[in-house]
Amino acid sequence: MSSTSADVARPRRGRLYIIIGAVLAVLAFAAAAGLASLSLLPGTTTGTRIVVAKNDIGARTKIQASDLQLSTVNPAPKQAFTSISQVAGKGARVDIPAGDPVSANLIAPAGDLLSTSDVAFLPIPSGYVALTVPTGELVGVGGYPQVGDRITMLATVNTSIFGSGLQVPVVRTVFSNLYILRVGPVTAQTAAGVSSSLTLLVTGCDAEYLFWLLNNAALKYTLESFRDYAATPSQPDPTCPNLSSAGGVGPREVDKRWHFTTG
Repeated sequence: MSSTSADVARPRRGRLYIIIGAVLAVLAFAAAAGLASLSLLPGTTTGTRIVVAKNDIGARTKIQASDLQLSTVNPAPKQAFTSISQVAGKGARVDIPAGDPVSANLIAPAGDLLSTSDVAFLPIPSGYVALTVPTGELVGVGGYPQVGDRITMLATVNTSIFGSGLQVPVVRTVFSNLYILRVGPVTAQTAAGVSSSLTLLVTGCDAEYLFWLLNNAALKYTLESFRDYAATPSQPDPTCPNLSSAGGVGPREVDKRWHFTTG
């Protein structure tokens, strides 16, 4: 090849290298931009895995684990949760659209107040009811029982109400491990202090007995040690599985259950 041909070929190869280099530079820039944009989207591999709504969640409803999923978000919002178990069972304060992060300001503890006049729900399992009983400083352990505590209930009954020949007051422990759902009325929920009422969780059958005692006995409560608390009911009680199981009570049923007249 002559020197003239070689001189012509060299500039052509130089231009080709420049073009190839420019194309590679553009591709590298596009790839970098794409990776940077992906880091800003939920569900990518960079960022923090947080709890988001798997489907639309309505306000004032109990959030189930099946309503949630983990998704990677960068940056993660404040008050976000990293575990589904931290959110499942809570109540939604507002509507939460599918895909939105579920943060602490959007939920309330199950059954707790959403505001002073807005209640999501009371956590009442199937077959149970909420029942309110009067309380006070001397009746209710000085106001120490609070939401989530357990109390034991003692009843003083005069045996004459059972048709017994003897007319003597008898004390019996009638209920134990009664779960406190609320302290006081909805408009006056307080963290401490003496209230006028306790709202308890009981089966439909026990509710009948408790109403009988409220009408015919003097009731006082004791506060149980937290070490003795039984598990909070979540399933129907096999002895009273539904509300229709309650069949009515009178003096005979009460005496048969707690033996006021037989010592």
